[in-house]
Amino acid sequence: MVFSRSVRSTRIPLLAVGAVVASTLLFCLVFLDSQSWVAIRPTRLAHTPSSSSSSSSPFSASSAPIPASHPVVSQPDLRKLFLEQLWPPSVAPTSQHYRPFGAYNWSLPSPPAWRDSLGEDLCIIDLDNRPFDQPGQIFGPEVMSWDDALGVHGLSLGILNHWLYAKIHGYKYYYVAVQDPPDRRSSWKKPSVLSRILREHDVCVYLDSDAIFPRLDLPFEWLLNYWQLRPENNSLALALDPDLDNNKDRLGNLYLNTGFIVAQNNEKTYDILHAWHTCPDQGGPYYPECGQFRYNEPGRPTDQAGFRLLSYNYTDDIVQLPCVEANGFPQNDWGCKGQFLRHLWTGKEDQIKVDVGEQLPGPYLRLFHQQYLDELQSFYMAEADLMARGPKAAVKMKQEKKHRPAATSKMTRVHATVMNAPTPPLPPPPPPPPPSLPPLPPDLTWPVVTP
Repeated sequence: MVFSRSVRSTRIPLLAVGAVVASTLLFCLVFLDSQSWVAIRPTRLAHTPSSSSSSSSPFSASSAPIPASHPVVSQPDLRKLFLEQLWPPSVAPTSQHYRPFGAYNWSLPSPPAWRDSLGEDLCIIDLDNRPFDQPGQIFGPEVMSWDDALGVHGLSLGILNHWLYAKIHGYKYYYVAVQDPPDRRSSWKKPSVLSRILREHDVCVYLDSDAIFPRLDLPFEWLLNYWQLRPENNSLALALDPDLDNNKDRLGNLYLNTGFIVAQNNEKTYDILHAWHTCPDQGGPYYPECGQFRYNEPGRPTDQAGFRLLSYNYTDDIVQLPCVEANGFPQNDWGCKGQFLRHLWTGKEDQIKVDVGEQLPGPYLRLFHQQYLDELQSFYMAEADLMARGPKAAVKMKQEKKHRPAATSKMTRVHATVMNAPTPPLPPPPPPPPPSLPPLPPDLTWPVVTP
């Protein structure tokens, strides 16, 4: 009995101590919770206008966070951040090495000939006969946005990439809306358009809409030095196609892909472009077999085959760029990885969206597409206006029409209608006389020119 009483007497103090500890913990929890609740309350009230009596409070509206519903950075600031901080030119034209993000190491093979930025003396050209005016396209009713990624048009992203690359490096950009020719595929418009624009620039670069600049930070002058393209030793440069049987002509030589063309402003360039433009003409005296390339058929290209045919007469003036550097894309299995210029022949509706999407993430697609449309009058022209006036005059004419004051009376409305009507095109300048061409050799191989 004595033993049982001692146990009971010990249990009572232990219960008392436990009750005290529990009460203390409960009090601390309640106190801390009330303090956190008090600390949060002013941040909620900070979104409402503060009175003069509370202006000295450390939680006044002047020091409160910006509400989430308001943009932290303006659209012009976002564009400026992109152009000046995210994708500025990373090397000078004369830099010996190009190491993107510290990886790889491409080096100039010889002393650079192009030492300064060309600015608007270098032009980037888009041309197409398709309107691209459907939802999700470059000239559609609304700006493209990743909010509707499935609806974004792949080829329109390629066009936007060309304009953006020109914007980053200060080059001149043109978009030419061409008409379908009556007797050949519209891709045969490349030589005439390129020839007309090049006369007002030192260098021009044409790209198909499924070709892109994968390295926005790399100036094109650096590539001119890397590929050793100079006006005194080169007129045109094009990339070889993948080494496949269906990419070879009757002599077994690979086609040169006309989806990427670098043109130098010299007289030999215009001879080549004229020969290419007239190659498929009916009864042409120099390339009678070229007529079969007017339209493409399965397994046979058009303007590309015609260019390869005439290229044998200009082997000293046309540089063949390696396919791995200036054609293809990394996901294909044919060895052409597009290290400096990417051509997505089979990825124009999927992989091109990934590649350009990585360059223009989040809001940047919408922001730069809107700017592209806002600046449309500074680069968009119809083929007829270009051929009649030249690129700069054609663009200037469109800008003047845009800023012409609106008519205010019936007479002025009539006058304005006449003034704004399309001006009949001037007769095109006479073509240069066809060059005297040596006969096509029966058998000829032509090695790739690599740095």
